[in-house]
Amino acid sequence: MSTDPPSSEAPRDAIASGVTPTIHGRGVERLDAVVDLVHVLARARPITDLLDEVPRRVVSVFRSEVCSLYLREGDGLVMRGNVGFASSALGEVRLGVGEGLVGMAVECLRPVSADIAPDHARFRAFTMLGEERFPAVLAVPVPGPNGAAGALVVQRRSDAYSGDDVALLMALAGAIAPLLERARIVASGPAPARAAGTRRVTVPGRSAVPGRALGILSAVQRPSTRSQPADAKASARDHAKAFERALHACDATLDSHARAAERRGIDAGFLVLSRSILDDGRLRERTLELAKGRGLGQALAQVAREATRAARITDVPLITERAMEMSELCDALRALLAHEATPGVPKGAVWVAETVTVFDLLLASRAHPAALVLSGPVGAGRVRAIVELIGVPTVCEAAGIYNWASDGDVALVDGDHGLVRVNPSRRERDEARVERGGPAGDDGHAAD
Repeated sequence: MSTDPPSSEAPRDAIASGVTPTIHGRGVERLDAVVDLVHVLARARPITDLLDEVPRRVVSVFRSEVCSLYLREGDGLVMRGNVGFASSALGEVRLGVGEGLVGMAVECLRPVSADIAPDHARFRAFTMLGEERFPAVLAVPVPGPNGAAGALVVQRRSDAYSGDDVALLMALAGAIAPLLERARIVASGPAPARAAGTRRVTVPGRSAVPGRALGILSAVQRPSTRSQPADAKASARDHAKAFERALHACDATLDSHARAAERRGIDAGFLVLSRSILDDGRLRERTLELAKGRGLGQALAQVAREATRAARITDVPLITERAMEMSELCDALRALLAHEATPGVPKGAVWVAETVTVFDLLLASRAHPAALVLSGPVGAGRVRAIVELIGVPTVCEAAGIYNWASDGDVALVDGDHGLVRVNPSRRERDEARVERGGPAGDDGHAAD
């Protein structure tokens, strides 16, 4: 192998023959778009950026109105990136492998196209998309180490995709593949044992509240039931004053949320029940009666247990609902009385829970979580209202979060795409801070 330095002169045979190489400069629209996309893919990109950037650039390459990026999650495909459809489709449009034209491309690991896709027997329609507006479809699999890692799809109003289009989109899907592999989209199965902070994966879910936030993962803990010596020894008068302050604080917070819900058109009628319980003289009387010799904290815990027992022996839904609400409010009052504004949860943390209740709504007004990650669903009703009132980026149905993450891990919660990036890279963390206007390098974790 020659060790001579490269020459800046043109090859002699080219000079002798009069051949001049062509530099394909800017000015050819499609080539420019392809070159720009290839340069983007050559750089390490956070998965959250990739899901936005790739569809945006691909539509310009193929002069299409729609581009979608599906990720393989378990046995299915989920639309995580898109240009051309409503953002609400992200995380909601789901296909099985082999289902629809997209699933067909993944199943056979070959490109699939149709001039008028809605007329095809395998076409799978989604009402929220209105895909009949864009009948020309081309779908290609994104290759992965074990089959397809996802699918890349373009759609437009007219003009079938050519053979050159098919070849180019398949080549671009190959360039995307390593980036998806680095993102490590995981299923909900068991994860290998590792210490907190050492596992970097992306846990999929559904978007409940859009936005992105970074923080330390922490499970929300209820206040301790252990008696505090000062609380137990306090006088009846001191108990009454402290309890009144806690009741007033909870009621003021619920009143603020009720007014916010009315302004924003959120159905939060359940707050009426919560406030009526706080205003019920029987709660005051029973709590202060039990507080003698044991303190308010243990008294409230006893009141909650009594309400729960009463609910078990009745089939009346209203009594059951009131008892459960009483339990949540008693926990919130205990937290305030014990000065546990953040019981087991630091301020600005990413809260991890199965669901949220009035307790979490009251706690959030003091602990100010950065984001929520819920393993359970957020449908219509109370949970949806609480999540919207807390108002931070939220991903729900993240079933794998307990298998792949631990307290103390850092998480980037992407409520736009319905993903949770566990232990993101230093670059991902810094970009997330810049996006929200925070300083870089302040999470106490070493650089990657």
